Amino acid sequence: MILPRLAVVALALAGCAAPADRPELVLPLRAHLMRSATDPALTTTLTPADVRRIVGKVNVIWAQAGIRFELESIVTTDALAVPASAKFPTAHDRVKAAIPPAALSAAAYDVCFVKQIAPNGFHYGEPSVVKDTAAVDAVPGGMDEPIPRVTAHELGHALGLRHRQDVVNLMASKSSGYSLNEEEIRIARDRAQRFLESKGK
Repeated sequence: MILPRLAVVALALAGCAAPADRPELVLPLRAHLMRSATDPALTTTLTPADVRRIVGKVNVIWAQAGIRFELESIVTTDALAVPASAKFPTAHDRVKAAIPPAALSAAAYDVCFVKQIAPNGFHYGEPSVVKDTAAVDAVPGGMDEPIPRVTAHELGHALGLRHRQDVVNLMASKSSGYSLNEEEIRIARDRAQRFLESKGK
């Protein structure tokens, strides 16, 4: 059964354990505060305190699936210099080319915060990328801040979920909604469990 939204928030904020039939899965997360000497669009102005607030709200959203992201670290990551003349299939590929692979964790999910990309973020394999200027359309009962909702959405892709254009759903585009159905919860938990097992946890 999917927990009612108010119950999800209450559980997450109270730090309560997940229901016995849905034990909590704790996933490590490395947050990258990107900066670039040459590209202002890659330089976030978020602080570590902002990241901790964002991840706290991400966990409010993912509590309905019995999944919690635990910050392994918050790091400042210097973007690689990408020549303006370099050709890429998409703007997202250009952003990914600027993220140094050596900075990514071998044992955690990665999310990189930048200043500006279109539309709000993306996940095409590690890492997830989220802009700190994200904007979403408000829906009744939705998340009260865009960046946590977008971060939770991109992590949903990392957990195997596809877009579903129901405005109250987490996987809808540019919406503040964050509900998940039972099939989405099953897929996400299965992917999370396999990730943990692959890391010997």
